[in-house]
Amino acid sequence: MNKKDLQKMRTLLATPAMMRMVAEDAPHIEKSYGRSTAIYKRNIYMRCLIAGDILKVAFYLAEHMCSGGRNPIFELFISRKDRNFITYDCQQKKWRTARLNLLDCPGYYSYAHEKWASKTDTKAIQAYLGSTQDAFRSLLAFQDQIRHEELKRRHKKETDPWDADLEQTPKLPKDWQHWVSKVGIPTNYIYYHYVRKGAKQGYCTYCEKEVPIRQPRHNTDGRCPCCRRPITFKSVGKAGTVMTDRFHMYLLQRCRDGFICREFCGYRKYPKGAYQAPECSSWEIRRVIYGVDGRNPRAYYMGLYRQCETRWIATAPCSASWNGPSGGRVYGKTLPTLARSELRRTGLIEMLSFYQMTDPEKYLAVLEKVPQLEQIVKAGLFRLANECLEGYHNLHGSINPEAGGSLAKILGINAQELGRLRQNNGGRAFLRWLQVERASNKELPDEAIAWFCSEKITVDDLKFISGKMNVVQIYNYMLRQMSESGMRSKEMLTTWSDYLSMAKRIGMDTGDAIVFRVRKLRQRHDELVALFQSKDLALQAGEILEKYPHLDEICRSLKDKYEYADEEYTVLAPTCVEDIIAEGRNLSHCVANIDRYWDRIERHESYVLFLRRTSAAEKPYYTLEIEPGGTVRQKRTLYDRQEADIEQATRFLAKWQMVISERMNEADRELAKKSKLLRIEQFEQLRRDKITIHTGTLRDSLLVDVLMADLMEVAA
Repeated sequence: MNKKDLQKMRTLLATPAMMRMVAEDAPHIEKSYGRSTAIYKRNIYMRCLIAGDILKVAFYLAEHMCSGGRNPIFELFISRKDRNFITYDCQQKKWRTARLNLLDCPGYYSYAHEKWASKTDTKAIQAYLGSTQDAFRSLLAFQDQIRHEELKRRHKKETDPWDADLEQTPKLPKDWQHWVSKVGIPTNYIYYHYVRKGAKQGYCTYCEKEVPIRQPRHNTDGRCPCCRRPITFKSVGKAGTVMTDRFHMYLLQRCRDGFICREFCGYRKYPKGAYQAPECSSWEIRRVIYGVDGRNPRAYYMGLYRQCETRWIATAPCSASWNGPSGGRVYGKTLPTLARSELRRTGLIEMLSFYQMTDPEKYLAVLEKVPQLEQIVKAGLFRLANECLEGYHNLHGSINPEAGGSLAKILGINAQELGRLRQNNGGRAFLRWLQVERASNKELPDEAIAWFCSEKITVDDLKFISGKMNVVQIYNYMLRQMSESGMRSKEMLTTWSDYLSMAKRIGMDTGDAIVFRVRKLRQRHDELVALFQSKDLALQAGEILEKYPHLDEICRSLKDKYEYADEEYTVLAPTCVEDIIAEGRNLSHCVANIDRYWDRIERHESYVLFLRRTSAAEKPYYTLEIEPGGTVRQKRTLYDRQEADIEQATRFLAKWQMVISERMNEADRELAKKSKLLRIEQFEQLRRDKITIHTGTLRDSLLVDVLMADLMEVAA
């Protein structure tokens, strides 16, 4: 549209009929934010003119017309042919490209209760724009459509190459929906009608027929006697609408550039009372196009593109370290043709034959990082391959890619050991034991290796005894001690290690077999614990001070800064090492018998304080480990426990923290910062090592979770 030609079009003035309507429209005043605004029934009036292909619409404000003004405030020009519009601001003498609802005019849009146009003008606008809405909405809808088309044209520069690439996507197989329902979504049920003596017949959702059943119970698992598939029993009377979990499914198809991996998500729904007519839903969420060699993937996902439309959007291919959904079933009928060419040198087909729930895209991403994965799979080492998929970086210490040649050399074992690894479907742990066997030149029975793997016992776990006994002896000794004492494997190793540590401290010859391979381990361990507890306080304190000479001095420095009391509770500081030892003995916990607490005090990383009831300040109650800034790391009573009464004491400790925070100087605050950083590092290491508690009420809990729950940081 030419602006000069547009300005030559006839000026549309407000008609006498419009002026009379405004004069008859008495406004009311609305006050908002200290401003008064005259609100008319019709704030906006419109007139139109069509000249050739151009539609001109003039807009008038009631407040101007009320003062006698007949000129429009805006003139909108629309070209239906050019699919364009432009507005002339008659007051500012400027051209505007904004839509009607975004034009800058006080009271124009917000307070316009009615936008008036004559019936003749309304019909003309509707006919020109092909709309059935009122005049103003027809104009605004046309403008919105034009802006959407302009936006889409800009987006097409980016999206057209994507669409061209995805045009090679083949059609879905004819039996795809049937496969999704029967295979892709593996969850199935047997519905039955409850009878007092037990239902004899039920409807299997996989077989789609009645099958014989025995003594079913609602929501219990079983197998269908006909199809032998896992099922869950559902009582028709108890089951409402039932929905399966959402499952991921994959379809591999040949395409122009190589092959495409398509990912779908789906579920099955059984409406209440209509279990024989389930609703199966599935939708495609991702596509990845590979070259004929399975490399250079181009990935797309279905999503909302630039807040405008739902479509396929280019994205990054799957990372080898991706840790999302654990895969799903893969459509099998397209695999044989791909196995002869595109997937022949990947090992993916062999992997799918063993692990049916596999993510092909993740597999190919890991294969790119670990080319030896193909050899591992084709050698039948499926557990090792699966562990590689779960975390390929974990294999870096187990394989030697630089070795080249055979798979045995890459894995650091010989052909015979490779056969044993395959026969036992061994993973990384089994491989590590075989590598240890090869390095020590001492054969380990497969039975022993398999047991260590099942108990998650590594070579490092046995370092404390490895120089005194070989692995087979350790294995036999552990089985015997576990059988006699009822201990679990990890608990038994901890007890054994602690026993040898205590034996060494009291001067026993831990190199003597009668000591390190003691007949009744648990009994001897408990005897040494009792011995340590009954040892003279002064003697034990002397041994500790010899190793940590500043402990007494540090204990004495804590009194003025950390002691505090109210009517119910008191926090006391120890005066010497003997106080801490006595506290540990009285409460039967480990504070005095583990060197790390003494080491932390010596380095000013943390201190030990005593929480007492004010009415019985001499009686041990709870032992506290605190950081220099007042953060409470631990609070433990008898046998390292916490009782219900700690909740009330915790409120007191929060008040205590507020009091002592005012006593802190700059040096204390600096120590507190260092202590916090050390604590965070220690917690992270505990989480990585997955250290668990082996005794007491917190048995089998992760130590870091217990410590985190116990932590009371000082309020900022």
